[in-house]
Amino acid sequence: MVGRLPRSCGPGQLVLADREFLGVPLWQAFTATGADLLWRVPANRILPVDKRLRDGSWLSHIHASTDPARRDPVEVRVLAYQLKDTADGYRLVTSLLDARRYPARQLAALYRERWEIESVFAEIKTHQRGAGVVLSSKTPEGVRQQIWAHLLVHHALRELMLRTAATRQLDPDRVSFTETLRSARRSVTVTPGSFSPSPPGQSIANPPTGPSGKAPARQTTPQPAPCGETQDVQLPAQSARTPHMAPTTHTGTQAILITRPQPPDQ
Repeated sequence: MVGRLPRSCGPGQLVLADREFLGVPLWQAFTATGADLLWRVPANRILPVDKRLRDGSWLSHIHASTDPARRDPVEVRVLAYQLKDTADGYRLVTSLLDARRYPARQLAALYRERWEIESVFAEIKTHQRGAGVVLSSKTPEGVRQQIWAHLLVHHALRELMLRTAATRQLDPDRVSFTETLRSARRSVTVTPGSFSPSPPGQSIANPPTGPSGKAPARQTTPQPAPCGETQDVQLPAQSARTPHMAPTTHTGTQAILITRPQPPDQ
């Protein structure tokens, strides 16, 4: 199914993916859209050092299985890192070859946020829909309609969280989804129609608030477990061709140790 995802990608986007997705045809299908990639690499994948870079990453190349003569290499940049206080190592490959503009530690910190999709699944399935609730429709079309409804509501709630965080100059991860959900439900119950969908092009003026008039409470999001899905991340673009590197927190980058490639004889 991942082969259908490039249709939704384009310049200014950065696509993150877990292990086992790396392959030249799929890689080229995504990069042909103008999107950039940051994918994790299996531990047994050999990535030779073509050029060492100052930030500890290195330039390498990959080949398609249909290219046994290795005549058409695809250039990639590799970064290896460890998390402090752990012995686990990780390797990523990216199409962002400029180490000065896209430092390895920032890319590694950004990749860790891909795992937050596990929290998204919990938000939709456990908190918004309800852990013991099943889709009630009796037809495939009705089920699809209900799924789309849940996704649209989740998107609207996340938009409110983003705007609430922006007014207070916070990381959106510091805003509680469950409190936002409760506030939205209270606003619908107390004032019918106050949380109706906005017409195209019309923004939501104010985020929902509870009876006390306060914005949704802040909380620290726990670090979720790794996931094997791909996630298409839309980044604000500086230009049509260059994705903007979203700032990472001091804690995020300081928790990462870049591992430099070893000489061939080691």
